Amino acid sequence: MKRNLVNVLGVLLVVVLLLAACQPAPAPTSEAQQEKPAQEEAKPTQEEAKPTQEEAAPPATESKKVVGLVQIDLSHPFHLGEVEGAKEAARRYGFELKVTSGEGDVNKQIQAFENLVNEKVDAIAVNFIDVKAFGPAMEKAKAAGIPVICLHSQTDGCATVLGFDEWYTGNEVGKYGTELLKQKNGDYVGKVANLQGLLGQGLNEARTGGWEEMMKKYPGIEVVAKEPTGWDPKKAVEIMENWLTAYPDLDLIYGNSDGLTVPASNTIEQAGRLWDGKPGKVGEQIIVTSVDGSDFALEAIQQGKMSCTFLYAPEYTGFWKAWVPFRIAMGEDVGAEVKIKGTLVTSENVDKIMLLAKDQKEKISSFPFEKSLGDIINEYMSK
Repeated sequence: MKRNLVNVLGVLLVVVLLLAACQPAPAPTSEAQQEKPAQEEAKPTQEEAKPTQEEAAPPATESKKVVGLVQIDLSHPFHLGEVEGAKEAARRYGFELKVTSGEGDVNKQIQAFENLVNEKVDAIAVNFIDVKAFGPAMEKAKAAGIPVICLHSQTDGCATVLGFDEWYTGNEVGKYGTELLKQKNGDYVGKVANLQGLLGQGLNEARTGGWEEMMKKYPGIEVVAKEPTGWDPKKAVEIMENWLTAYPDLDLIYGNSDGLTVPASNTIEQAGRLWDGKPGKVGEQIIVTSVDGSDFALEAIQQGKMSCTFLYAPEYTGFWKAWVPFRIAMGEDVGAEVKIKGTLVTSENVDKIMLLAKDQKEKISSFPFEKSLGDIINEYMSK
């Protein structure tokens, strides 16, 4: 009996073990899932592997500065050359440049200036048409905390005044003009006239004042005419045509900008009155002198159509008219006045100056604009 019971119990145990082996394996727990190899878990999809634009970009440091440049107009050759130089400054130093102008109208220029104030730019450089009309606009800039770099004119509220030593320029061109009169007429005598730019503009007044100061040193030299053109070349031609009739014995003209003087010189040449560089009778031929150093004026000197100009180099000047405002916006103290000094250009040095002018355009991305213009001129003169 006992033996039969043991046999039965043994059979039952075998059955239980067989049933347990046939049961499905239990589902893995969450802990088991976390124990998967890290390499397998981190394997990204193709879409997840691409970083977003924000992830790829470097961390932002300081927002880009914005500089406004307000010109008198954007038609005068010198002003256009300045814009190219200003663009290079913006490219080189990584700031945004906004260029606008008054199109020769003071009310439009004030509006353009105030638009920049409303846009909250970081600094504004303005070449005033009429500085006296900008009082309220300057107050708006001050209230907005925007530094104003005054170009060629002084008024209340300027962060600095950037421009040329205009009186010196007028003096230098005038001094050379008196020597040319002596060479042509045999003495410091003759009738002379001045093609002006915009009355009331500091740049214009100083260029005329410095030149006229030299003329007045000689009793035999008479300033017979001074007329404003508004920096308009067509107006300069009209005035020159009138002068040829009104002053048939005119000996010399001085233009306050190459953009006025070269067209006037062409008018003189067409009338057969252009000085050939030789001694001659008083009043028979006209000497042509100017300011700016634009490339077309340098060519005119090479061709004998002009006796001199004064180099300011538009691209160089424009670079500084954007670079100085940027530096002020970055917190630099540049002083109350920044002056650019050029040099007199005549037939004796025009070829080397022409190379400088050419390099400003063709090698603008590497031209050493940060140096003083005097140093750059010296380097080219030594080549």
